[in-house]
Amino acid sequence: MGGKMHGLFTAFALWCLVINIREVSACIGTERDALAAFNATIGDPDGRLHSWQGEDCCNWSGVSCSKKTSHVVKLDLCEYSLKGEINPSLAGLTRLVHLNMSHGDFGGVPIPEFISSFKMLRYLDLSHAGFGGTAPQQLGNLSRLSYLDLGSFGGPAITVDSFHWVSKLTFLRYLDLSWLYLAASSDWLQALNTLPLLEVLGLNDASLPATDLNSVSHVNFTALKLLHLQSNNLNSSLPNWIWKLTSLSEKDMTSCGLSGMIPDELGKLTSLKLMRLGDNKLKGEIPRSASTLCNLVQINFSQNMLSGDIAEAAKNLFPCMKRLQILDLAGNNFIGNLSGWLEGMASLRVLDLSGNSLSRDVPTSIGNLSSLTYFDISFNTFNGTLSELHFANLSRLDTLDLASNSLKIAFKQSWVPPFQLANLGLHDCLLGPKFPTWLQSQTRIEMIDLGGAGIRGALPDWIWNFSSSITSLNVSAKSITGKLPASLEQSKMLTTLIMRANQLEGSIPDLPTSIQKLDLSHNNLSGLLPQSFGNKELYYLSLSHNYISGVITTDLCNMISVELIDLSNNNLSGELPNCWHKNSKLYAIDFSSNNFWGEVPATVGSLSSLMSLHLSKNSLSGMLPTSLQSCNMLMFLGLAENNLSGSIPKWIGDNLQYLILVSLGSNEFSGEIPEELSKLPALHYLDLSNNKLSGPVPRFLGNLTALHMADPDWGTPPFLPFKVYGVGSAYVSMYTRYLGVNVQSEIGSLSAVGELNLSRNHIGGSIPDELGSIMDLEALDLSWNNLSGPIPHSLTSLTCLSFLDLSYNDLSGKIPSAKQFSTFDGDSYLGNANLCGPPLPRICVPESNKHRHHKHQLRFDTLTCLFTLLGFAFGISAVSTTMICSTATRKAYFQFIDRVLNKLCTAVETKLSTNRMPAGRDPSLAIQSQDSITCYELEQPSTII
Repeated sequence: MGGKMHGLFTAFALWCLVINIREVSACIGTERDALAAFNATIGDPDGRLHSWQGEDCCNWSGVSCSKKTSHVVKLDLCEYSLKGEINPSLAGLTRLVHLNMSHGDFGGVPIPEFISSFKMLRYLDLSHAGFGGTAPQQLGNLSRLSYLDLGSFGGPAITVDSFHWVSKLTFLRYLDLSWLYLAASSDWLQALNTLPLLEVLGLNDASLPATDLNSVSHVNFTALKLLHLQSNNLNSSLPNWIWKLTSLSEKDMTSCGLSGMIPDELGKLTSLKLMRLGDNKLKGEIPRSASTLCNLVQINFSQNMLSGDIAEAAKNLFPCMKRLQILDLAGNNFIGNLSGWLEGMASLRVLDLSGNSLSRDVPTSIGNLSSLTYFDISFNTFNGTLSELHFANLSRLDTLDLASNSLKIAFKQSWVPPFQLANLGLHDCLLGPKFPTWLQSQTRIEMIDLGGAGIRGALPDWIWNFSSSITSLNVSAKSITGKLPASLEQSKMLTTLIMRANQLEGSIPDLPTSIQKLDLSHNNLSGLLPQSFGNKELYYLSLSHNYISGVITTDLCNMISVELIDLSNNNLSGELPNCWHKNSKLYAIDFSSNNFWGEVPATVGSLSSLMSLHLSKNSLSGMLPTSLQSCNMLMFLGLAENNLSGSIPKWIGDNLQYLILVSLGSNEFSGEIPEELSKLPALHYLDLSNNKLSGPVPRFLGNLTALHMADPDWGTPPFLPFKVYGVGSAYVSMYTRYLGVNVQSEIGSLSAVGELNLSRNHIGGSIPDELGSIMDLEALDLSWNNLSGPIPHSLTSLTCLSFLDLSYNDLSGKIPSAKQFSTFDGDSYLGNANLCGPPLPRICVPESNKHRHHKHQLRFDTLTCLFTLLGFAFGISAVSTTMICSTATRKAYFQFIDRVLNKLCTAVETKLSTNRMPAGRDPSLAIQSQDSITCYELEQPSTII
């Protein structure tokens, strides 16, 4: 018996030893070799894989094995920052269940197809790992997969051509394909409808195609808890099926192009904690049914077209939302005020009501929101006074923005706020005239915006001592005086300095190396440009409308980060720098209204991102450089009032397809207007005036398609987003001494033209009726031409017309008096002798009256002539009869004639004899000059013979 017990004990010990050995040496050799091969080829900059040594791979970092089978079942290399090529040897891990290689940098290589061979895989995370190319459809073979994350923000784009493979993953509970390119995946919604277990869906910014979300009437993913579709232009209304997702706790459909109203069914989503529907086109009021959403923590309806009285809505909706921490209703059309509801939302941390039409006073009860960290009511119509009482208990307040209201800020100079602000916006509030001394206590402040706040005088010295924290300062107040401090260079954290439209004097001191946005325009600054611009990280530089002199150095070309340079309206001179680089990010240059001379720099053509070039009102000469045609993103070209010459290049129309404004007026350009200009689809402003152009007004102007557009969509190609140098309406100006012939009727098709100027030409013919179809026309100038005929009555249809000049032509007929024409004075019609009617003093006679008057006039002229002749004959006859019949009359008549003739002859002889007398002149004869006629004063005789 003892022997048997000893044998059993020995067997049990051996069995335990075997189990222990298996647990200690659990790694399978083939899988260890596969991992070793992977380690040998992968880049490991952080050295996280240095622990992959020894025989037991199950103890290696990021590797987990099954205790039962010893196979590697989990490989978690998240945030190892791995790089390089993934060795296909990993395919040897045939029992892999969990694979996480997220947050690496694999350089845009496609996702390896061998991953689809892991038939046991349930968890796959390749997010933010730098993969690119097309997602392999073989991933659909991972039929056991419950977690899939391929999201990749900021790295190479992964493309998904079809969503069919996703429909095979019927066990998926978590799917995140955010930031992939899914534009071709029109079947995405139908494929998702085959995933009944799906709980989390992330398709943020995935370029989803426009989809009618109501094309699916029933959905199978009713277990969905998180729905994230942010930043996809779906162009749809809110889907009806979404109200059936009663387990939904997070709904983010921000920037999805949603339209329509929010239905009452919203109240069915009682599990919602986060609701984001911002930046859409939703309208109407927030439905009353939202009052049942008591679990909400965050509401974001910003940037929509929602309306209604916010006070009434809040009293109905918010009472049960005791957990609400974030309320963002910015950028809507809400009216009302803050009284009677805001004080009850004690849990609020973030409140953004900016950009609405809220009004009245800001109640002191906002001081009860002790948890508030972010308070923004800017861009409303609030009025009244804010005092210390409003902020007495807001000790956690971090951001305060009251900008663009009619609020008076009445803080005592000695007040010490209970908070430490990081951001302060009081733009256009009534704060001044003194600079607020309580700001001295805000030692952690980063952004200060006091523009237009009524502050006057010089800034206090201590404002520049926030060098350890302040990053942005805006005091564009119109009344700031003094000079910029020499210590400005010490503000090491300052990135934005805006002091435009003030009365600053002196020169610009050296700037901190951190500065990125500098706007000192519209001041009285003088001196030279700072010499250290080339060392800065500026992306926005505006020094226009000052008195800065000197030349532009080549350092300006070395500012590789700069996007906009505006040095217009200064006293700068010399040649423009010819040193621009291809790697520059410049999109706007404005050197207009200075004293620059020389040619347009050829290297400007290397600025491939350039969208706006303004060099007008200088003394530039020569021809336009051909390199400029490489700036194929150019939208605004302003070169007017220079001395540029040559012909207008054809490549303007061939290569610069985005041009909206072309201003080449007041130069020395010659030749004909190239027909290629008709190829500019976006052109809204054309000025070729005051040049030496020849030929007719071109017919092809009617082909300028953008001038037909009544309301162009500036947010879509070819109208790129650009708001610095925009133009409001179309404009055509081509007056010059050398353009001639008739106004072509095709110009009437330019239906969106705002101004038409063809003055000072030799244009003949009549004014075409088609001009009356240019409904947006605001100014019409056809003066100083050879136009004839009547003013077309169709012009009275131009209800927007505010300026008219038809002077100095040969127009005739009655001036129209209807609509806008009743507002123009006589100066609009000067120099047209045959025009009549108000406002001219010449009265128009109707045609029928003219004919009758003409006949009467002829009859009157005939009778007048007849009676005149009869009267003359009667007079002659009467005198002759009297002379013949009366001797005394004849004698008296002839005696009278003799006496007159004798006196006349005596006077003539006396005059002639006096002029001939040599002794009759006085030695002291005076000579006088009167208006260039020499007169002699003669000595008068004592008697007259």
